[in-house]
Amino acid sequence: MVALTLTIVGSMYDASRQIEIHQLQSQLLQDQSNYAEQVGTLTVMSAPSQIATKAGALHLVDPVSVTQVPSTSLDVPLPLPKFSGYAPATSRTIR
Repeated sequence: MVALTLTIVGSMYDASRQIEIHQLQSQLLQDQSNYAEQVGTLTVMSAPSQIATKAGALHLVDPVSVTQVPSTSLDVPLPLPKFSGYAPATSRTIR
């Protein structure tokens, strides 16, 4: 009788642990699915075509020309840059 009772209690404990493991596996699969969906969404958002579209909306365009800056020694202070054209100065508090 004691052996039968111990067998039944052991089987019930084993069954409850298997149910708990199944629930944890289901939760893991759900979390992995949510993660994969978020990765997919962020991948689409960071695609080059999306970046180019958003850059165009911000009026960021390809440069007309690129000027190569010559290498210089870091021991010598560089002169101030010379700009061709006019750029209005805007206070940081107004921006």
